[in-house]
Order: sequence, then structure tokens, then C-alpha cells
Amino acid sequence: MGWEDYCNRCGLCCYVRHRGKGGEVIVEYSSPCEYLDEETHLCTVYESRFKECPECCKVTLFQALFSPYLPPTCGYVRRFRFWRNLSFFRCTPPS
Repeated sequence: MGWEDYCNRCGLCCYVRHRGKGGEVIVEYSSPCEYLDEETHLCTVYESRFKECPECCKVTLFQALFSPYLPPTCGYVRRFRFWRNLSFFRCTPPS
């Protein structure tokens, strides 16, 4: 399986995102990338996307593991952040 095969083609990474005052990620669903086909959720210039769109960047393993800008439904996040759901990582405050 290749790296890009983990993408579930949701298109959510193609919307403008920024941090709110409380640190939360805010997705501007009214501001998609100009190359996003909102019906198919696919990039219309996929092969040359990094050249055509300076804001577009390749999803790396580091981003898949830690970036707050990728939604929990992202295929990369679902594949590589599984450790966040493991019980031994949950802390219980002492009583």
C-alpha cells in the first residue's frame, strides 16, 4: 500500500483553516481551495498541485500523527493515530 492510498479523499484538508483564540482549529467551509471539486472532493490539478497552489503541502507522517489541522476522519489520522485510543496512554488523576 502506497502512502497516498491512506487518503480517504474527503477533501477536508483543502479548506482554509486557522486557530481560534482558545487554540481550537476553525475550518472555513465557505473557503475551499480553488482547485477542489466540492462534488467529488478531488483536486482538479492533483498531479501539479504543489506547483499550482503554494498553500498545498504533502501530508507527512509527522502531520498525520500530530497536526491539529487534519480532522479525526482523515484517512492518515485514522491509520496512524491509533495509539491515542490505547488505554495505557490515558491518565487517571489520583484520588
